[in-house]
Parts: sequence; structure tokens; C-alpha cells
Amino acid sequence: MSKRGRKSSAEMSIRVDGSPDRLDPPTHLGPDERQRFIELVDATDTKHFRPTDLPLLARYCEADVLAERAARELRDGGPVISGKPSPWLTVQEKAVLAIVALSMRLRLSPQSRTDPKTVGRQSSTSGHKLWDSGPPWE
Repeated sequence: MSKRGRKSSAEMSIRVDGSPDRLDPPTHLGPDERQRFIELVDATDTKHFRPTDLPLLARYCEADVLAERAARELRDGGPVISGKPSPWLTVQEKAVLAIVALSMRLRLSPQSRTDPKTVGRQSSTSGHKLWDSGPPWE
């Protein structure tokens, strides 16, 4: 938005298919985090993320890249260094916890994408109840 509170013509443009524009990565992200951001946004429906999701989405991408780096460091250096746990174990653990929490908030995990109302309907139409053991074809 311009300094005077008016939207520019680019901000007011509407996509031909009526869907909102995809979010752009914030400029403060590093190259790896930026790439992760773009991949994630491109992999989801255009209506999935809103501009208010930007801070959480940026943190998610940072945590994901950090978790991968920690996994690489643990793979290369091992989980134990000089008889002590590698500091990368703590880094990885905290990054994974952040990923899990943020994925739920951003509705990226399978559980958060499932609507409880439709799950009940899907199970009743298939004749298979979620609490039944075994696949529905048995």
C-alpha cells in the first residue's frame, strides 16, 4: 500500500481466474528459506495462505531449513561427539517441534487439513468406520 493509504494499480489487479495472488517470500529470508517458502506456497491452493500468515510461514521455512541442516550435521558428525551428545541434537529437536506446531497453525499437516464433519460423512458412506481395525476391503 502506498504511503497515503491508497492501493497501487498492481495491488488492485485481479487474476483472470479470480484466485488471489500467491504470497511472495519476505526479503529477510535467506536463499534456502526463500526457496522453501516458494516451494511450499506453490504446492498449496492459491486460497490457502493469506497475507496475515506471512510471519508464521517465514518461521516455518526457517525451522524447516534449520532442521535439515541439523540432520545433515548429525549424519556427518554423529550424534555423540567426544562422549557427549552433539549440540545439533538440541537444534534438531527444537526445530522439529517448531515445524510441528507451525504446520498445525498453517494447516499443513494431514490432521489439520481434515474436517471432522467430512470425515464422519466419508466413513459412513464407505461402510467403514474409522475406529474399525483393518482396511475397509477386508
